[in-house]
Amino acid sequence: MNISLEQVDIGLRIASSIAAGVWILIALDRLRWWPSQWSLHLDAAAREPRPNEFGEIVAVVPARNEASVLPRTLPRLLKQREWLRSIVVVDDRSRDKTVSSAVRLADGTPAEGHLQVEKITETDPDWSPKTYAMQRGYEVATADWDGDPSRQWVLFTDADILHPAFCMTRLMAKVGAGEVDMISVMVRVRSRSFWEWLLIPTYVYLFQSIRPFRRASSTGRPSAASYVILVRRSALEEAGGLEAVRGDTAVGLALARAIRSSGGRCWIGLDPDIRSLRTYDSYAAIQDKVSRTAFENAGGGYFRALMALLTMAVLFVLPPAMMIYGAVRFDLITGITGAIGWILGMATYLPVVQYLGAPSGMTLALPLSAGLTGWMLLRSTMRRITGRKQPWREPTEMDLTA
Repeated sequence: MNISLEQVDIGLRIASSIAAGVWILIALDRLRWWPSQWSLHLDAAAREPRPNEFGEIVAVVPARNEASVLPRTLPRLLKQREWLRSIVVVDDRSRDKTVSSAVRLADGTPAEGHLQVEKITETDPDWSPKTYAMQRGYEVATADWDGDPSRQWVLFTDADILHPAFCMTRLMAKVGAGEVDMISVMVRVRSRSFWEWLLIPTYVYLFQSIRPFRRASSTGRPSAASYVILVRRSALEEAGGLEAVRGDTAVGLALARAIRSSGGRCWIGLDPDIRSLRTYDSYAAIQDKVSRTAFENAGGGYFRALMALLTMAVLFVLPPAMMIYGAVRFDLITGITGAIGWILGMATYLPVVQYLGAPSGMTLALPLSAGLTGWMLLRSTMRRITGRKQPWREPTEMDLTA
């Protein structure tokens, strides 16, 4: 069957018009807007709880080869000892001086009695490495913790997260503000190098677009980022504990699903003052980060991953291509609808770029960055198909000047 150029033009007009129509619907959906007001620091502005007013907290910090960053991040937690019953740093077979660095930071300080260090010498093959480290830390932190589990909270936080001095105040203010069993914070990820400018805002933008924070915090599909998680002990145990998500790489997302399934309530939002010091100055470093959990973040199924790839192609790559094609072919409909789709895409993307501190002009690179992110999703899906285990991330540089 021969297809004429005119038929191709008609097909492209239809495709471009569909993409533009979808972008119009997205732009009108307030729940999909960048949630700049859905933030922990705004929720806590009118409240200032006292330590132990809404329960006790233990902190668990999984760490592997983090000796360089702990001197920046761990003291921030140690200084909030009035909020924390204990802080457990879990060293998972580090090749550097993670253990001695953690111990040295607490020695001779008022927080010395608050810090415990748990060393892992070998992991369980049925568990993802990070989740196993979290479980070991949880066991140590709760070993002699008596009382009401509904007033006991466990803070899981990555070793590279820089907590502000008032972080626990904000978290517990959110607890006191309403009924919630799990709080997850999308921290401010570093965005200073070219590759960070190009890809980190896109990663955060797509993460929020798939599961809008406002909707995920109410009745929509649950969502969570693994950087900072505060969970009620009773809700965690009712959901089956960390054992229920032992094989999941995207442990935050899996935990939110488990808690929601058991009747718990989850909240995910922003906080511009909670930052990650980990740097991603190369494409390979970002590819490793995104591919690690992209399959799970896309929905955790092969059909959903396929649909996510097709959607990214139609919404992010097709509109600028159609705008150019329309200009070359003098096709007004294709050109205008392509331009509408591209402009609306950049308009919804701009707040994320500005929030992370990247140049506003990087919005023009959205088709490229979305295409590269789609490739990372494909790699993540292929890893799942082949059954390859996801190891701990390799050591990366830290921004110790932040």
